[in-house]
Amino acid sequence: MSASWDLRILSWNICELRGDLHALIEAVQDLDPDVMLVQETPRFVLPSARLAWFARSVGRRILVGGAGGRGLALLATEDVAAQVIRRGMHPVAQEITDLNSTYPRGVAAVRLSVPGGGAVVVSSLHLALQEDNRLRHAEHLTALVRGAGAPVIVGGDLNETADGPARQLLEGVVRDPADQSEHTFPAAGPVRRIDAVLVGDGVRVRQARAVRSTARVSEERLAHASDHLPTLLDVSL
Repeated sequence: MSASWDLRILSWNICELRGDLHALIEAVQDLDPDVMLVQETPRFVLPSARLAWFARSVGRRILVGGAGGRGLALLATEDVAAQVIRRGMHPVAQEITDLNSTYPRGVAAVRLSVPGGGAVVVSSLHLALQEDNRLRHAEHLTALVRGAGAPVIVGGDLNETADGPARQLLEGVVRDPADQSEHTFPAAGPVRRIDAVLVGDGVRVRQARAVRSTARVSEERLAHASDHLPTLLDVSL
């Protein structure tokens, strides 16, 4: 029987790199994820160059993201990058009802070969501020998960708590393994869990938590890195 493949997944809305960059970079370096699921990457001024700079700063490769990436990215170590089978961005249609709903939405995903056999799909997403648009996104993601043909890990800024309608819909295919008291927003005084890394069948969770501080980054500094706290998941496949 082959050994399991252990992965550390970090999901973080990085607020388009508008926060304390030293705290952001040091926190990622301290947490040392195999895969980082990013939301709110730079979108307007040199988006690809700025994302590439961030990836280099944390010692990771860009698997998906940059210009046209709908504010999403997946970064990974060289070892994980070597296991990529497919990668892509799935656009998700949204109804434009006000200025806040014009942010392009999608699902950034990679399919990885699991050493020893099998595959896993890892994806990043950012749900909308409007409930109806979040539901459309959740319906789209549910269909993708059901058709994946492999275990799925999906993380991101979900913009609602576990009792919201989009999250309830997603519960049919993926679950949040963390304690719901692991709040993530706002970073300066978190009172809601609107960020999570969700897992489907076939993923064994070893740890799931919101990050409040790291070895070099205090709670106060981390609160200035972004308006969201990062979410950490350790799994075995």
